[in-house]
Amino acid sequence: TPLEVCDDDVPDGVTSIDLGLKDSEITGGNPGYAVSYHLDQADADAGANALAVPYDNISNPQTVVVRVEDTSTGCFDTATLDLVVEQAPVPFNASPDALRYCDPDNDGIGFFSLTDAEAQITGGDPSLAVSYHETLANADNDINPIDTTSDYQNITADVQTVYARLESATIATDCATVVQFQLVVEPTPQLVSDPAPLEVCDDGVADGLAQFDLTSAEGELLESGQDPADYVFSYYGNETDAEGGVNAIAVPAAYANTVAFNDTVWVRVDGINTVAGCYKLAELTLVVRPLPVLTAPSPLELCDDNAPGDEREAFVLEQANAEILGGQPGIVLGYYETQADAIAGTGAITDPYTNTANPQTLWVRGDNEFGCTEFTTLTLRVLPVPTPTPSGQIPALELCDATVVNDGLEVFDLTENEALILNGEAGVTPSYHTGELDAVNGENAIADPENYTNMGTGGAETIYVRVTNDITGCFTVVDFAIVVSPLPEAVAVTDFIRCELGTDGFDAFDLTAKDGEVLGGQDPVQYAVTYHASLTDAQSGTGALASPYTNTSNPQEIFVRITDTSTGCSVTSQRFDIEVQESAQANPDAAPILYEACDDNMEVDGDPSDDSVQFDLSTRDAEVLDGQDPSVYTVAYFASEVDANLNVSPLPFLYENTSNPQEIYARVDNTGTTCFAVAPLTLQVNPLPAFDLEDTYVLCVNTNGTEALEPLVLDTGLSEANYAFEWSFNGTLIAGATGASYMPAQGGTYSVTVTDTSTSAATGCGNT
Repeated sequence: TPLEVCDDDVPDGVTSIDLGLKDSEITGGNPGYAVSYHLDQADADAGANALAVPYDNISNPQTVVVRVEDTSTGCFDTATLDLVVEQAPVPFNASPDALRYCDPDNDGIGFFSLTDAEAQITGGDPSLAVSYHETLANADNDINPIDTTSDYQNITADVQTVYARLESATIATDCATVVQFQLVVEPTPQLVSDPAPLEVCDDGVADGLAQFDLTSAEGELLESGQDPADYVFSYYGNETDAEGGVNAIAVPAAYANTVAFNDTVWVRVDGINTVAGCYKLAELTLVVRPLPVLTAPSPLELCDDNAPGDEREAFVLEQANAEILGGQPGIVLGYYETQADAIAGTGAITDPYTNTANPQTLWVRGDNEFGCTEFTTLTLRVLPVPTPTPSGQIPALELCDATVVNDGLEVFDLTENEALILNGEAGVTPSYHTGELDAVNGENAIADPENYTNMGTGGAETIYVRVTNDITGCFTVVDFAIVVSPLPEAVAVTDFIRCELGTDGFDAFDLTAKDGEVLGGQDPVQYAVTYHASLTDAQSGTGALASPYTNTSNPQEIFVRITDTSTGCSVTSQRFDIEVQESAQANPDAAPILYEACDDNMEVDGDPSDDSVQFDLSTRDAEVLDGQDPSVYTVAYFASEVDANLNVSPLPFLYENTSNPQEIYARVDNTGTTCFAVAPLTLQVNPLPAFDLEDTYVLCVNTNGTEALEPLVLDTGLSEANYAFEWSFNGTLIAGATGASYMPAQGGTYSVTVTDTSTSAATGCGNT
């Protein structure tokens, strides 16, 4: 049979032919035959010029001569062999396009329907058959074809070459054409499995509809490691449009949701670097978050209490929170001085905040849990405070403690200072308080300030006045003192008696002499005393009597007013009588009265000041009365003038002096009146003459005159100029013996009486 071979890559009908392929057919398989091929019969017969194997034909078809020789006999035979070079099937597209697979997990492995390349290879020629092979050798040898009844999974990641063997049913030989194409696994966008919702805050309409920038989600849709620049994002209202890539949202950067609060769009992500146009879809939830609802608050108002007039106060801004939020939870408020700061969320104000203008507007920013922000404003107002008269200029209210004398309690009309305190300011109301804290808090106001009884704690009591603005409630507290001043102390005053000899019942009285008694020890610098002829004058402080004052009746009642010059409080309860009475006299001739007595013991210590003796004071009555009738006038004696004037501690009539000399006082009382007179008198103890004689003397008599003996002298040692002497012998005065000494001439008992002639003629004190 003809030897049919496939043309080589140059489709010119000439190719290299393996003539040996026919040996077995020609010899019938006899190994004893040798086969050679020749260009013509002659060469075959001659066994010359055998054709080389393989042989390149020189024409198509071409007939060659076959020589078959029995190698054992040399016998041969010839035959002809037609060489036919068949043209292999021509593919419709020798370089078919790659089959591409969009890899959902980007591992480089995909599934391919290889028959999808067949149309390009055969051009639709039904006479051509295609098989697919993983290697060129398999395709050339028509072995290990790939099963195309199911999709083929590439075994080389990303790009794999597949070989298609093309055969024609009209060509006798198994001549085939092998073409190759690629299986390309292209990456798909790797999207997060559950993209976070795209959230925006509602607009001012608060209807759940807002504008979204869908493109803002692109960075979050891609899994990490992917460059957004490698992908094209498009957005669709539903999944079908997204799959088809139709009806894309025209302006995704400004998309308004159509379902309030929660809506859905579909995102198609196409890789720009893939031929197959690989893409993925993602469902994106659109959430409209509600804005914080901020209520414009009432102004925060503070009274200008700190440094009144500077219009600056420290505000606690958080006090506006409750009104702004209206009970909404989860909203964080911030306060800002400018709108720009509020929008930027920078420079938030912290409490307490001191305003910088009055009034001043602050911006309030509210952020809810979704990050949505709303704004409002807050006005700060510093309100003026009342301007009452300052405390230091409000005089104290003073009352004299006269209701119940000196109990410390009086009823005050606290409103006496009200006109001064308010100082003409309108629209304010005062209230009165006993404590500063009560005044500040506006608590425990005195119910009846016009009839307020002080607390009687002693000293001044402070009253606090809260002056409150009737509209704003701003207030100022001032204070003043209320003082209950004690009345001067009123003591009992004795009657003022003037004693006058031969009185007519009228005399001039120095009323001021009673001041000390009236004051009873109170300071005369602080207390003024006046005297009045009537109680009315005393109470009104008029008609004060000048001293000396001559009584108008006898006796006459005098009314006393004591006034505390520091408080003006006065007392008029004291009164006394002035009366002129018949006087008494003590020693009216004023001649000094010296009551002398002789000492009852001889002075031996040289100190007469301690000499004492008993005096009979009654013996001086006549001298003290000096002619006054003892039946009308009585005499008493006192150790001091004070006792005499007070008529206390009179001395007994038999009185022993306590010093020498000693002055005592005689008081003469008119028994018909209260008049008395006092005069001094002196008690004087005169000393006895002091001398000493021996009890016994020796007198020598009848001597012969030759003994040297001095005469015996009894000598007192006293001066004859100051003393008188009388000497006696055996009880009989010795005539002429009057000297200070005496010379006895005979034995016996001698005595001398010495009389003091110089100390006092009244007493003539003598001693024997």
